[in-house]
Amino acid sequence: MYIDRHYPFEMVGLDYSLTSFEPFLDFKTLSIHYNQIYSGYVESLNKYLKDLPTLQNLCLDEILFNESLIPLNVREKVINNASGAYNHQIIFKSMTPNPIVQMSSVLKKKLEDKYKSLNNFFNEFKNACYNLSGCGFVFLVCDQKGDLFIESVKGNITTVKKNLCPILGIDLFEHAYFLKYNANKKDYINEWIKYINYDYVNKEYNECLNIIKKQTM
Repeated sequence: MYIDRHYPFEMVGLDYSLTSFEPFLDFKTLSIHYNQIYSGYVESLNKYLKDLPTLQNLCLDEILFNESLIPLNVREKVINNASGAYNHQIIFKSMTPNPIVQMSSVLKKKLEDKYKSLNNFFNEFKNACYNLSGCGFVFLVCDQKGDLFIESVKGNITTVKKNLCPILGIDLFEHAYFLKYNANKKDYINEWIKYINYDYVNKEYNECLNIIKKQTM
């Protein structure tokens, strides 16, 4: 979560080199994705917010949740770019070339309670990815009760309006994999599973639980 960040927005920094995912993903794919696609969303969002002072103290979650505050003449463009910035900060942090941190015991138990086993969870997550037609994202999300489930979104939208906190996400737009895998999205998904950054995922889940706890006090 980056609820303390507001205009001018910046891209999340990476804890890895864009060359470090070989052979899973090549430098060109990651460079286009991070330095052009993701960067483009952030730069365009800042361009629109430059003339909207009432939105400049809001974080991405607040902008996306309060669409009515955005002037109609730029609303669609602000939402699209804010959504792109929001989703990409999650997907780039969800991956690591050195997946040495394990899933936390709290998260593991929650997933096993929900899906009966971790193997079942991963199969359901992969199936959600396989079955997403067109472009979009698949997230593991936490709801306001602390429950976890898999959420697929088509196109460039977020889970914010549903009050769902994403703790893990994969980008299924072609720019995320096509240069390396061509139309073989299934191979990309199967390889991506091996590079999940549980250090990030564990912290995001704990942060979601802490927010829920504060709201119920």
